[in-house]
Amino acid sequence: MYASSIGFGKPLKHYDFASKKGINNFYKFSPFGTSARPLRPLTLVKASVDDQWPAPSSYKLWHKDISISSGVYNFVQGAELVVYAALVDAGFSGDWSRIGVLTKDQELLAQQAWWFILVTHSVVAAITVGYALRRGYPPLEAGFRGLLFGTLGLYDVYVRCQSKAVKRS
Repeated sequence: MYASSIGFGKPLKHYDFASKKGINNFYKFSPFGTSARPLRPLTLVKASVDDQWPAPSSYKLWHKDISISSGVYNFVQGAELVVYAALVDAGFSGDWSRIGVLTKDQELLAQQAWWFILVTHSVVAAITVGYALRRGYPPLEAGFRGLLFGTLGLYDVYVRCQSKAVKRS
């Protein structure tokens, strides 16, 4: 038998009727609280194996079918370096606050952003060097790419290692 306890009182069996007493109105299931009908049994449905998540071995960390031309990729890398140079200039030169374009607070914010980017890129560079060592890629070049370009550099080393593995096979 299916049993449940709803609200206060004794556990109900699936064949019990809702009580007509005022104190046991917790058992009434009508939206208006006026009908007394039998409780329906709880139906349990077992999940089938097909509905479960796929095996972790089938997960992809990165999609391999992304193709970007080298011109676009080099442009993105160059634009990233220009933005970093502008951030360093805005944060550390003091020229922008002298001519009134930025306030001292905005220069301080640019300095904090630069230090945050530098720390995160250093962590990504360490991850990139570790990945390059496992794959047989030059670690100094990989670390430099990770430090300069962050996750874009990590992805660059990943793609280079994958194409190198394809050429070896």
